[in-house]
Amino acid sequence: MIIYQTLELQFYELHGMLSFKCCNVDRHTSERDLPNMPRINVVSSVPGAESVVRQLLCEPVVGVSCQGTKHTNVLTSVTIGVPSGDIYVFDVKSCSAIVLDGGLIRLLQSVELVKVFHDVSIDSRVLQPYGVKVRHYFDTQVGYSVLLEQKGFPPRKINLPQLCKKYQIGLPSPDQQEQKRMGEDVNYWAKRPLSKSMLNLCAASVMALGTLYTCLASQLDPDMWAWFDCMSEENRLSRIQQRRIQSVKTARKNQQFMEHLYEYPVSRLTEAERQLIAESMPETRPI
Repeated sequence: MIIYQTLELQFYELHGMLSFKCCNVDRHTSERDLPNMPRINVVSSVPGAESVVRQLLCEPVVGVSCQGTKHTNVLTSVTIGVPSGDIYVFDVKSCSAIVLDGGLIRLLQSVELVKVFHDVSIDSRVLQPYGVKVRHYFDTQVGYSVLLEQKGFPPRKINLPQLCKKYQIGLPSPDQQEQKRMGEDVNYWAKRPLSKSMLNLCAASVMALGTLYTCLASQLDPDMWAWFDCMSEENRLSRIQQRRIQSVKTARKNQQFMEHLYEYPVSRLTEAERQLIAESMPETRPI
């Protein structure tokens, strides 16, 4: 177990995604009361970020989710989950220098470490002011959309909880009141200090990404990967270069083969095909 000497790097232990406790950072963290439960590590200093980033760069794959304010699209935190189950929340709101000086940019732009997102367009938008261009990533929303195309369906979108449900991946039950507050308060993620409920939501946003990556990547045919890369990059830029990407999408949808896909009658779908597109929606509609 690694001991961090930086006082600004705080350890939180999550028990069943319902409660957590703080441990002294200059000592060994206490043993988990329940096995296989993720540990949440809040990083809010440049030295702490440098240490954690060095460790994360040794991982083969990580799940990533960015949090930010809705009205101004300001990045407030970056949550990263690793295969072992540990969760790292980089508190950008408290220390914005951790993005560049702390090495987060090096992790996000690494061409060796696979970063897994669900809808990377949202993350790319809040990372843009820092000059971060995400590289070597896997977008699970795009992955499922391309999987549907592989089976003859038009592109469709699906949110993370519904995608997890399709692959029978369990997620912790969210606090309904907290979710309501998050939806109504545009500055929800700008509040400090980070509360237990906020940390729970951060953890839930990345816990399943590694498993989804394994499932989706194994289902994509080899000849679909070039198309997947194209769609992933298009999605990454969709909120940064909106007019150009919309123009590209419009031109593509006007092509004959896309017209045929969109006209495929639902009445002809088999029961298995109906289940495949259930809970998803056409790409042109917002989630």
